[in-house]
Amino acid sequence: MAWDVLHRSPEQTRLLGDALDRARPGTVCVLDLDSCLFDTRPRQVRILRAWSHEGDWPELNQVRDEHFVSWSLADTLRLAGVAFDEERLEALRRFWWDRFFDGAWHRFDVPLPGAVSFVQELHRRGAMLVYLTGRHRPMRAGTLQALHTWAFPIGDGQSTLVTKPRFETPDHDYKRSAAALVHGLGTPALCLDNEPANVNAFAEVFPEALILFVDTDHSPLPISPNADLPRIRGFIR
Repeated sequence: MAWDVLHRSPEQTRLLGDALDRARPGTVCVLDLDSCLFDTRPRQVRILRAWSHEGDWPELNQVRDEHFVSWSLADTLRLAGVAFDEERLEALRRFWWDRFFDGAWHRFDVPLPGAVSFVQELHRRGAMLVYLTGRHRPMRAGTLQALHTWAFPIGDGQSTLVTKPRFETPDHDYKRSAAALVHGLGTPALCLDNEPANVNAFAEVFPEALILFVDTDHSPLPISPNADLPRIRGFIR
């Protein structure tokens, strides 16, 4: 599915309004980052452009944000009209992997339209913000810098960044394990995530919260969000 960051609908407007109404002192909002608050496609374009030079593959400069519709680089190249063989693709995958999970590349991420003002409003209404990301601890410094750069509330006692201790830990296991931390900060009011396994886990551990599936892209795991969970495409109302 192609991203539509400017998507709007009456249902999305209602859900975002409901989310804001739940934000008040004593509540906690759990917010994911990659493909949720942040659009990572510009980061990926930059990575491919770097390999276009280092790997002597100038055709990679044809790749644009809209060509990233899944986590398959093969799909991306096909959509961009870039020919490849398996050997070349595997070299690109290795280069991409080493950089996508390197905090130095986070500076190329951009917020989804409306995400900053939405999160600022949650904060203004008094909710505690927990940025619960699957990024692991070596990515923490770059993540904090990105949050500051784009004016997401952070570092003021009413917001905190939680990163994964070990890269190898599956995100849904790690995020489920964070339930005790979240409950210790207040009443869970809202959870946003683009991974089906994560929103399904949140529905179990935070039954009192509004769980919103952010329908952008997600991992290729054969998991779907629970049918009764509402979904949004972005933060435009």
